[in-house]
Amino acid sequence: MKLVGKGHRARDLVELAIGWAILVLVLFIVSFFTLRLDLTTEGRFTLTEPTKELFRGSDDVVFVRVYLEGELPADLGRLRQSTKELLDEIRAYAPDKLDYVFVDPSEDGDEKARAQIYDDLQQQGLQYTSLRIREKDGASEKIVFPGALVTYQGRTLPLQLLKTQLRTPDAEMVNRSVNNLEYEFANTVRQLTRKERPRVAFLEGHGELDELQVKDISTLLSEQYDLSRVRIDGQLAALSERQEGMRYRSNRYDALIVAKPDSAFSDKDRFVIDQFIMNGGRVLWLLDAMNAHLDSLREKQFSIATPLELGLEDLLFAYGVRINNDLVLDRSCAPIEIYTQPYGNQRKLERFNWYFEPVLVSDGSHPIVTNLDPIHTRFVSTMDTIGTDSVTKTILLTTSPYIRVMRNPVRIGLGIVELDLSMDPKGTPAPLAILLEGKFRSAFTDRISPRFAEEDEIGYRERGRRSAQIVISDGDVIANRTDREKGMYYMLGYDRYAGTKIYGNRELIANAMNYLLDDQSLISVRSRHIALRKSDPERIVQERTRWQVVGLSVPAGASILLGLLFHFWRKGRYSKRVTKNRQGP
Repeated sequence: MKLVGKGHRARDLVELAIGWAILVLVLFIVSFFTLRLDLTTEGRFTLTEPTKELFRGSDDVVFVRVYLEGELPADLGRLRQSTKELLDEIRAYAPDKLDYVFVDPSEDGDEKARAQIYDDLQQQGLQYTSLRIREKDGASEKIVFPGALVTYQGRTLPLQLLKTQLRTPDAEMVNRSVNNLEYEFANTVRQLTRKERPRVAFLEGHGELDELQVKDISTLLSEQYDLSRVRIDGQLAALSERQEGMRYRSNRYDALIVAKPDSAFSDKDRFVIDQFIMNGGRVLWLLDAMNAHLDSLREKQFSIATPLELGLEDLLFAYGVRINNDLVLDRSCAPIEIYTQPYGNQRKLERFNWYFEPVLVSDGSHPIVTNLDPIHTRFVSTMDTIGTDSVTKTILLTTSPYIRVMRNPVRIGLGIVELDLSMDPKGTPAPLAILLEGKFRSAFTDRISPRFAEEDEIGYRERGRRSAQIVISDGDVIANRTDREKGMYYMLGYDRYAGTKIYGNRELIANAMNYLLDDQSLISVRSRHIALRKSDPERIVQERTRWQVVGLSVPAGASILLGLLFHFWRKGRYSKRVTKNRQGP
């Protein structure tokens, strides 16, 4: 019996050794394969394909120094962790193209050395945030640089991970920063690796928005494109140049932005723009059809809006769209504050719906308008599409179904707030932004003499190269709020009543330019949304004890259960062997 027992134990040991050997072999083989599963609803741990291709296609290593290290508040700790997860994810797909390190700029104990480090980081473009940290014996100030320096082939660009001026960033601000992490990294690396930057021009000379009024979007676009401002003044050379030996002219710019002109375009200027489009130029039209201003109500109780007559109607009609001479009242709109008792000492400021400022909610049917916050507009007009060959029309933004269309001339007064559009029958949403794509036909076809068209210096092109245009029937959609006295501007999408940015105008214009210039990879990255799942404080307090008990008892119970099952399994297996040995062969 003793010999038999020793034989069984030896066999058990052999089986155990074989099992461990198989397990080690399997783990060794699996280590050569990478299986990455993202079980989150929004795919927060999954890179977009354009980002993968961007890093895979780089010719050298991208090195990132992240200045989020050391003792950090919980929200900034979450930003640090999300940044590390993103960098790890990128390195998993392109291990030879990315390296990074996390640095604490405040770790040096010498005050002068720390101050020098802070100065160096600011000189390189990073902004700091001063945090008030609570401690047992009081409170202290901590300087944090929530950003990174990205280096590629000797060039370095700053990357601000947390874009805020708040002393203590809140959870929502950090969540927006986490949402934008992949876009910010992809955009920075794209700037470093791009061989040539597209050229974009803001048009001047027809009462368009000035530099301060478009300062915010210009700052954003200048990260990707070379921006300038241009006046045509009837000169072909303003937008194009003659190339020796070439039949047609070559554009000086890749795209043109026409932002809220208020005076008529000459025939020469319209011809220059038309030929710019025929030669493949892209145009973002931001146009008001009616001369309407809220400021005019400060001096009188009402004003009359009339057509601006910009002279662009024939051009747009030839390309496939028409902006009508009307104004839209929309139940989905921004508020306005009005003194309801203007006379006497008891002036009362109340908030009403201002139907002349529709707030548009995108259906996300096109990449340009996917995952955008509501878009704020002011004094918008309806639009129609015109049947044109070889041009595809896509409606990007519409009003709500609850609208009234006021035909020319339109009386504008504060009394409009007394209307109740909710009582109006549900109608058809009116298009306010349309994308045009294809080969456009010149608006000057059959309107110029053959002799003029055949001149070499003109290089007239009747049927254009493939191009794209976006027409939005609101010039204010790109305008940021300004403080002229201080020379300051607010972020595009800022709401004065909310005191923060709540509208998606900034992202809309950026997406529009990315699409027009074939930078659609940035659109897909920018349009990602990662939800901030907040905990319920009251529920945490109520259920804290229960979940503590569950957290302790479940693992312990599982271990005990597995131990008992293993014990009874061994006991049963050994009993069968003993019985078999007693019975003999």
